[in-house]
Amino acid sequence: MLVRIILSIVAVILLTGAGFAYHLTASVAGERNQFEETIRQWVQDRTTITEIETIDEYRGKESYAVVIGKNKAGTQVVAWMTDQKVSFDRMDLAVPKKNVEEAVYKSFPQSEITHLVPGLENDKKFWEVTVKDKDGRFHYIHYDLFTGALLTSYVLSPS
Repeated sequence: MLVRIILSIVAVILLTGAGFAYHLTASVAGERNQFEETIRQWVQDRTTITEIETIDEYRGKESYAVVIGKNKAGTQVVAWMTDQKVSFDRMDLAVPKKNVEEAVYKSFPQSEITHLVPGLENDKKFWEVTVKDKDGRFHYIHYDLFTGALLTSYVLSPS
């Protein structure tokens, strides 16, 4: 009898935990879908981008939705967007993402790039790269978007 009670309690705890995990996952996925729908509407209403390639986020002093796509002329562009403002630039003038990845892996062998997005701070445009090194530390690196020059780099160690 005691075994049945204990098994029932364990089953209830497991089912409750599974339900909570499902709810959390569905909630996060729903928020991401809503974010992308909002950004797609902003792109349609406020830009000349006709083909969206990627939608991402940059979180610095100010957070931006970052959209890379092609404009009506077929030129690859990037747009940094908030609910109040939009900033554009041409990606054909930028250092290619592939070159940034190669530079990171050369400087940080055996590392993993966890995030790579065009960033914008005080009208300065750059590639922001988040790298997890083999020791579990996170490196945040900014390369100038147009020259590839290293602008800033800092490390957060796991505690």
